[in-house]
Amino acid sequence: MRPCLTAFVGLSCALLAACSDGPSEDADRVREGQRVYAKECAACHGARGEGAGPMSLQLDVVPPDLAGLKQRNDGYFPREFVSRFVMGQLAKDDPASPMPDFFAVGLRHVYPNGGADGEVLETDFANLLDYLEAIQW
Repeated sequence: MRPCLTAFVGLSCALLAACSDGPSEDADRVREGQRVYAKECAACHGARGEGAGPMSLQLDVVPPDLAGLKQRNDGYFPREFVSRFVMGQLAKDDPASPMPDFFAVGLRHVYPNGGADGEVLETDFANLLDYLEAIQW
């Protein structure tokens, strides 16, 4: 009976360890996305995404409240739309909009000396979207 108990305990530990990896990885991605957000977006969109960052006073338009995207979209976070907008893949209503095309300019504040492209930027942008989704109310 003892080997059976040992096998059961071992299997239980393995299953618990497998279950805990997902949320930890999710939290890491959100944390990395928060870092990108703080450096690239918070100046205009506010520390919590509410649209009232310190630079917003110098703009001709009010930056949108990013924390309320889900609420304004019937409880759905428009991840693909936000991704395409941030990456400059959608036509803007106002071509003179102060919103940068991050695909063209990159993450200037995260990587002030350059050096990040391709997969690194894709990961950073995915993490940024994870963070934006996490701050929805």
